[in-house]
Amino acid sequence: MTDSAPDAPDDRTAAAPARARRRRALVVAAGLAAAAVVVAGAAVLRDPPRHGGLVILYGDSLSAEASGAFVEALRRDTDAEVITRPVPGASPCDALPQMRDDLALEPTVVVIQFVGNNGSPCTRGPDGRPLTGDALAERTVQDVRTATEMFAERGTRVVLVGGPDAPGLPGGATLQIAEGYHDIAHGWAGRDLGRVRYADAAAAVTDGGRFVDRLPCRDGEGPDEGCVDGEVTVRNPDRIHFCPVEPEGLTCPVPSPGARRFGEEMARVAATALDPDL
Repeated sequence: MTDSAPDAPDDRTAAAPARARRRRALVVAAGLAAAAVVVAGAAVLRDPPRHGGLVILYGDSLSAEASGAFVEALRRDTDAEVITRPVPGASPCDALPQMRDDLALEPTVVVIQFVGNNGSPCTRGPDGRPLTGDALAERTVQDVRTATEMFAERGTRVVLVGGPDAPGLPGGATLQIAEGYHDIAHGWAGRDLGRVRYADAAAAVTDGGRFVDRLPCRDGEGPDEGCVDGEVTVRNPDRIHFCPVEPEGLTCPVPSPGARRFGEEMARVAATALDPDL
């Protein structure tokens, strides 16, 4: 009987386990890659972080009109607590005592908006007459600078709001005051970038800084918001305020696109200031 040599292994049979291992490795790698894509996609789609803290708004009648939109926008986009303290007809010198008291609240952000009223005793000159023009602007900006230093030196971020041109105001200093606020913010940029910011809310209700009573409708502003022939009324006939008609007391009886635009722009900058990384 002749011994026969064992059959030589078939090359394809010997290679099968190796091919199977490679396939499994490819499947695992593909799964990991897909998971990475999902994770990356989730990171892209994730809602931006909602920052908290305390925001306080100080101002005059323009802030009083816009405070509803201001609060609504901050509640929509942040987790901040919001306190509004506008007083119609007020000047910064009227608000300083309240501001000093509010230091104890340790606000995260304060928003300061005063357009240039001159009816308070603290805005009168040595002769007892209301300040106007450059003298009123100098007094207003000086008081806002005091408030800014008071808050910013304690770590609070400050938003200074440039008010819109208001030809109906007897003080005649709106534009000079807005320029002074801008200068304060610019000066702080070299000391602590981001500590003091300028909100050009006036741009939302003017035509390049120039007073107009109507502007093109925005998305979401339809007939119910007063959009007619592609435009909405953003300023009051008194050439100061926002309500499109004569208000009933302090409440505008119709939608006020100007107040909404002004309030939302103040809120946008305040929300940015809540972000500790910006």
